Amino acid sequence: MFDIGWTEMLVLGVLILLVVGPRELPSLLRTLGQYVGKFRHIAAEFRGQMDDMGRDISTDVSHSFADQVDIEKVKKSLQEVDIGVPDLFDTTSEKDNNG
Repeated sequence: MFDIGWTEMLVLGVLILLVVGPRELPSLLRTLGQYVGKFRHIAAEFRGQMDDMGRDISTDVSHSFADQVDIEKVKKSLQEVDIGVPDLFDTTSEKDNNG
């Protein structure tokens, strides 16, 4: 994780033991463990929320593309119908000139 070898860990352990002392070391490690646990919980919750947002966005995008494709199909169908059917509500003078 931090690319720290055993020798560096040993040096850090000895330094912490000298600075904190053997009596306070267990409470320090307990407190450190609690903070690490809280941090992991927050990180997991954040990751879960990001995953949920990603799923929601991908679902919304796929639905919007599906809706757009349906709209295009409807437009095309209406254009095909419009080409084959004469305009029944035409009020121009074309009917008067021909008939």
